[in-house]
Amino acid sequence: MNVQTTKLSTITMLCLLVFTVTAGVCSAQEWSRKGKYEFSGTVQMMGSEKVEYSYPDKLPANQLPVILDMDSTNIYGIGLGYNLSDHWNINTDLLFGSADTDVKIVDFTVDFTVETADMDYVLWDINVDYNIWRSRFTPLVTAGIGLMDFGIDTTATGVGKVHESNFSYNLGAGVRWDVRDKLLLKVIYRSIWTEVNDSDNDQRFDGVSVSVAYMF
Repeated sequence: MNVQTTKLSTITMLCLLVFTVTAGVCSAQEWSRKGKYEFSGTVQMMGSEKVEYSYPDKLPANQLPVILDMDSTNIYGIGLGYNLSDHWNINTDLLFGSADTDVKIVDFTVDFTVETADMDYVLWDINVDYNIWRSRFTPLVTAGIGLMDFGIDTTATGVGKVHESNFSYNLGAGVRWDVRDKLLLKVIYRSIWTEVNDSDNDQRFDGVSVSVAYMF
């Protein structure tokens, strides 16, 4: 009797173990992000950067070249993505924000601040992400192109308003975590390059972006 009970208990335990493992495997097989859309909210840190204007003919005759020294800041926005497969995702986002900017006159030997103003950003990107693993938690790499809009009013220097939109591109790497079937988190370190007209140098903004998305 005890032997039969032991055998029954063993068979029951084995059945439960097989059921649990099978259910886990089936659940892993059934879960997929392929063919699903994502709606996200994003905060992107923009690193500090200098824009050097060295074209005196763009300024009043009694002025010297100007440097726009932009502080680091956070910009915010929304995005929409689509999972072409469990690995490939295409997405676009629109971000807004502003940074405190020192407007400096360059005297060849010393820079001195004439004015501090807000540099307004509007950033629109189209990106492609590659999720390295098929699992819910995966490292990823990303690349994209877009437009970056700058706007600042530098009245004290006599330069006036600067407002332009320029081509940009970006590269990044990070992680993605599908916390639940419809909720995910992405953290990406991203570098963004662009060029402001009539400036001496290309601009590069480094920073971390954090996105929380609803997948449907």
